[in-house]
Amino acid sequence: MERCTELEDLVRAWFEAGSRGDPSLVERHLSTAPGTRLVGSDPEEWFEGRDAIAAFLRGEVEGAGGHATFTPSETEAHAEGTVGWAATKLTIRLGDGRTVSPRWTSVFHREDGVWRIVQTHASIAVPNDEVGWTYT
Repeated sequence: MERCTELEDLVRAWFEAGSRGDPSLVERHLSTAPGTRLVGSDPEEWFEGRDAIAAFLRGEVEGAGGHATFTPSETEAHAEGTVGWAATKLTIRLGDGRTVSPRWTSVFHREDGVWRIVQTHASIAVPNDEVGWTYT
């Protein structure tokens, strides 16, 4: 797999649009392929299919616009042929000044010349020992 600056730029643009409350990238860059999946940081955030994912993401983006800023860092992306993946660390600054720092990954497929998300996942890092996950 080769480093893919095109996908890295798309990730930055995705989160800039989210900060503005602009859902247009959701519409353009979300796959219609069966099995398209979103797994969020909340236990209830488990969606399959473009319609369900798009509705969820539009609500997130429109709700965040002007009330939260999304700043990606350490973004990296790779691609081979029509498949690519990206990962980034986020800082989300909420309107009241609080921050949260989830990790975000996506798998992309190039469809009709456009990179589209087929799987995306966000998680908030919690140390293993805080949740009782220990290795013996």
